[in-house]
Amino acid sequence: MKRDLGRILTWVWLGLVITVLALWITEPSHFSQAAIARAISDWGMWAFAGFALISLVRGALLVPSTPVILAGGALFPRALPFVFLVSMAGIVFSATLLYKFPGFAGYDARLAAKYPAQLERLRGHLVKPRAMWFVALWSFLPVTPTDLICYVAGLVRMPYPRMLLGLVIGETPLVLAYVFLGTGLGALLP
Repeated sequence: MKRDLGRILTWVWLGLVITVLALWITEPSHFSQAAIARAISDWGMWAFAGFALISLVRGALLVPSTPVILAGGALFPRALPFVFLVSMAGIVFSATLLYKFPGFAGYDARLAAKYPAQLERLRGHLVKPRAMWFVALWSFLPVTPTDLICYVAGLVRMPYPRMLLGLVIGETPLVLAYVFLGTGLGALLP
């Protein structure tokens, strides 16, 4: 049952990504600054609520946080502190889910079968006294998947407060940079 749900979520996510990319290629006018501004004004106060909801559920759907944060900066340039807070809340929520339920949908078995040596190395780092700083560094590097370190921290039973503090220390400067980068990218839209 869990494994089927994981497969369904993976295919739904992949289908959504392909649909958006196809729409972007075939109808680029839908992604212009004017079209986005019009859509946001049509949604009114619900536009930011939609962004907040997407920020919270994206982790459960295994969607990376970077595009969501960039979009938040681009779509809500006058609400950057709120974009930052909502983005951080989404990251913490996602990390908590991965930490508390590492076996959800059978991803633990798949990762363990596919990357046993890498997972063992991560486990070794997460049981050390300075594991919080390892999580902070891992979270700060944009090329490493933060969700993976939270997942492994849950598997090895790293103390949750230490994992969470490391995550927040590492993600804060990165999320701030993405919010401001998103604002700059939003200004470049036609």
